[in-house]
Amino acid sequence: MKRVSNSLFVIVCLSITVGLLWGYNEFTNYFNQGKEYQVQVHQLRKQVEREEFKNALLQNQLTDFKQSVAAVLPPNSEIKNDIASYEMKNFASALRVPASEAQIDLSGVIFEKGKKLFKEQKYEKAIKEFRKVLDEYPLSRYKVESHFFMAEGYFLQKDYKNSLDLIDQMLQQYPDNDLTGFVMLRMGQISELNNRLEEASEVYKTVQTHFKNDQLRAQARKLSEGIQVE
Repeated sequence: MKRVSNSLFVIVCLSITVGLLWGYNEFTNYFNQGKEYQVQVHQLRKQVEREEFKNALLQNQLTDFKQSVAAVLPPNSEIKNDIASYEMKNFASALRVPASEAQIDLSGVIFEKGKKLFKEQKYEKAIKEFRKVLDEYPLSRYKVESHFFMAEGYFLQKDYKNSLDLIDQMLQQYPDNDLTGFVMLRMGQISELNNRLEEASEVYKTVQTHFKNDQLRAQARKLSEGIQVE
């Protein structure tokens, strides 16, 4: 009987001990969680304080900026007058542009002068005028014809090297233009003069097949028939 009482006493003591340990553990966890929350709240407060400080600083800077601008700018009525004055000056300037700044296209005048010199067989002077058209007015409507007359002028002066250079430029820039076909006939004749008959024959055949101008094709055919290739 005494042993049973001792056993019960031990069991009760163990139960009390276990209960105390569990309660202590829960109590500790509760306060630990509370500390974690406190740390988080503290961090959030610090962040809010930093943001508020930044906003206050920006507000002060904006106020200073407004005051600086207000000190520099004239009254509103003067600003409106200045804007109106600026617009009128702009309008007047736009009206003056054609007379003062816009480039007048004189390429047609220069080109006609070159043609006149060319007809007078003053080829060197004519070439200078055509070169002026190309250099000063690269978008001129007379650029193809200027190339053509330059190539032709060099050919008639027997300056075949420069003539071929101009012919090559026309082949690259205006391959389908009829004037390119006509200077190709000169290229064939230069080949004939250098005794390159097969090359000349090929040039004439190319002109006949590539271009549709009847007069051009007839000249190419006539020149081709005059070649005797061995």
